[in-house]
Amino acid sequence: MEKKIATIGWSRLLIVALMIAVGYILYNQGNIPFLIGGEVLLLVVLVCTVIYHNKLINKRIKVERFLEINEKGVKRISGEFRTIEDDGSEYINDSHPFSSDIDIFGKSSLFQLINDTLTKGGREKLVSNLSLKKLPTKEIIEKKQEAIKELGEKIKWRQELLVKGKTTIKNKKKETQELEAFLTWSKEKKEKGISKKLVAYVFIAITFLSIVLSIIKIIPPSYILLVLLINFAVIKLITKDYKEDLEMFNSIKHTIKSYAEILELIEKEEFKSEYLKGIKDKLKSDTSNSCGEEMKKLSNLLDWIGDSSGNAYYLIINIFIFSDIFIVENLEDWRSQNSKELEVWIDVISEIDALSSISNIYFDFDKFTFPKISDKKEVKGKAIGHPLIGEKAVRNDYSLSNNKRVTLITGSNMSGKSTFLRTIGLNLLLSYIGAPVYSDNFTCGIFNIYTCMRTKDNLEENISSFYAEILRIKILIEATKKGEDVFFLLDEIFKGTNSLDRHIGATELIKQLINGGAIGLVSTHDLDLCNLEESDNRIENYNFREYYEDNKIKFDYKLRVGKSETQNAIHLMKLAGIEFK
Repeated sequence: MEKKIATIGWSRLLIVALMIAVGYILYNQGNIPFLIGGEVLLLVVLVCTVIYHNKLINKRIKVERFLEINEKGVKRISGEFRTIEDDGSEYINDSHPFSSDIDIFGKSSLFQLINDTLTKGGREKLVSNLSLKKLPTKEIIEKKQEAIKELGEKIKWRQELLVKGKTTIKNKKKETQELEAFLTWSKEKKEKGISKKLVAYVFIAITFLSIVLSIIKIIPPSYILLVLLINFAVIKLITKDYKEDLEMFNSIKHTIKSYAEILELIEKEEFKSEYLKGIKDKLKSDTSNSCGEEMKKLSNLLDWIGDSSGNAYYLIINIFIFSDIFIVENLEDWRSQNSKELEVWIDVISEIDALSSISNIYFDFDKFTFPKISDKKEVKGKAIGHPLIGEKAVRNDYSLSNNKRVTLITGSNMSGKSTFLRTIGLNLLLSYIGAPVYSDNFTCGIFNIYTCMRTKDNLEENISSFYAEILRIKILIEATKKGEDVFFLLDEIFKGTNSLDRHIGATELIKQLINGGAIGLVSTHDLDLCNLEESDNRIENYNFREYYEDNKIKFDYKLRVGKSETQNAIHLMKLAGIEFK
């Protein structure tokens, strides 16, 4: 394909050189009829060559996109998704209730694993889903589950969707600016005034009449050049107020073409799930016009737009047939007919795009299952694994249900406490966005997730890690006071203070959270905290352990009931070279 494209590219250059040579020779010979006829013939050959060349390039892009899609899928399955360049780092927000603590965005994140969006709108909707900007109802989650399962099974359709969007998201910032400019244009209203097409028809007639008169030698050939110069001036005068619009459309025309093809795919597809049907129904309008067809009309119209300042081919065509005038007039007609629907169409594309991306989880991972959404305050599951670790993850059974409200997890350093907290948090989030989870059987209620795990110093704001932790705890407590259904994940709370204050603070916090109706997990090295289980049956102890082989510390990462009976800090200190007497 590359060889063929290169050959045709050189052919284009050869035809242009031939046009110049033929024009020069015939003009010097004074053979004007052959000059005009030869140039027109070569122009037709050039246009046909350009069209064929573009088709080959588009075909190559399509093949490249299919390769990219499937290579990305293989990376997700093999655990090499961490090498995918787009990790959503720009969405990292340390003040978010949970996203930074459980790896939603950034390197080795959930976003990096599942994101396959092809539009900026789809990307933003995926980010909104993963950020839980709006906590869904049980009904919405169950409808989304059906939609994601259906999309996951439509692998050929989804891949075709991704290929249709091949030209988008190459430059996220640029695409955002272009779409915003496009939507702004669609809402503008300009006075039409005198028909621009009528002016164009008059000057086109004058141009071709001049050519005929020149051929039959009634007027000199030089007169044609004067007419073309006048044409150029008229075009610039009439379209001067549309210069920015034409430049914007010249830049965005490939994206519009992709959007037209995506809308056509969505319109033609028969969906079974109620959620997908509801999204598709938004495309219906009072008019009989298909949104896919309307966007295709716009795309076909934009194919005629060229950069007359840097494209000699387009400049020649423009001054002969006034293409800019017709484009401007037709754009005005399109805007008046479709401006009200445009935002809805783009929103539908974005929704399908985001759901399609999430459905990668269902298609790629056989061991993921859809969770059951409970009306109770509970979280429980069999063989629960960390979604980002995949096949290497040690999977554990876990239950926080019935009258249980807090799980205290103890264990030695590196035994798996923090990873387990993230395991529960990530699977909860997957449940709420309608995705399958990494568990054989997972049940959960609907909660707002709050975490306090990775607090750190903020030198710019003069905040210590301990104070940062206090601020996150404050947000958590305020959420319970507002009556939110809260699920919390707390990792080594109050580690920035002395052991006595840490124990007292943690004890009172856990009691306050339980009384406020919250449930969750707390990991701790404070074994005395485990005594709370004896005085409050709503608290239950779990632990992780280490073992030793050949004087080497090892972990099985298995969750066990009860408090930890092992410690490894002294052993690790010895490995560091500290000598104990």
